[in-house]
Amino acid sequence: MSRDPIIQRALETADDSLQGIIGYHMYVSAMQKAVSRKEMLQYLPEGSFQITFSWIRYYDKQGLIETFEPPILDLYQGKILLVALTSVFEAVLDDFIQRLQELRVLEALPDNNYKAFIEWAYELVLKAEIGEKAAIERLPTTFGIVDNARRLRNLFVHNHGLFNEMYEKSAIRKNKMVLDLHPFYSEFKKNPRKEVPVIVYWKYLQRFILAHIEVLHILHNQIQRKYFGVLEGYSYVREGKPIVYERALWGKANVRLIMKKQQNEL
Repeated sequence: MSRDPIIQRALETADDSLQGIIGYHMYVSAMQKAVSRKEMLQYLPEGSFQITFSWIRYYDKQGLIETFEPPILDLYQGKILLVALTSVFEAVLDDFIQRLQELRVLEALPDNNYKAFIEWAYELVLKAEIGEKAAIERLPTTFGIVDNARRLRNLFVHNHGLFNEMYEKSAIRKNKMVLDLHPFYSEFKKNPRKEVPVIVYWKYLQRFILAHIEVLHILHNQIQRKYFGVLEGYSYVREGKPIVYERALWGKANVRLIMKKQQNEL
């Protein structure tokens, strides 16, 4: 039996995007260490920047640079990259589900939301047999991490990155999935009236990225096995798939060529 190419393409698109997040973080962190504050001042807009087609905001260049001094840039990257991470994973689960429903091998889920997608994926992989044994055994833990990322994303986009009671209440508690909680949440529980921010430093974000990539591959293998009879797991070596960061960022599009063409036409 052969893999379903649409399911595999969804895997590879998400996999590239997740690894692109790692590359982006490494690049920006290295760039901040390499560039001096004086050089940065030369390239920032003078005095103001545009926020709508009609409005501008005045600002202080020095103040902006000081705001993002270490470790703040790393923490802000953690925030925006966690949102990107969960968006990618939600999209690939949606792609998997839609494809299986198009083939009429999967019925509609009770709910059409990210939490329901994760619950569906978790139920499916609990019977997984293809992949690294240790990775399969830690699925209750890695899926707990994936669900934690979902709930932290909700705090970032709905609650200004501050803990609330829904953070723990909305957690998935099925089939021994391990409840994963941010270490700062205990401060909020001591005093729910206190504004406690979600801090995502790089090592903590790495944990989320590793869990999502690991879960993604086990899930893909299980889908191909259950619905398409494929007994061989996906392998970077067999697929001849080295890390190509341009592909991670833009797929197979030649962005440099397109930009050059557009510039010549202006």
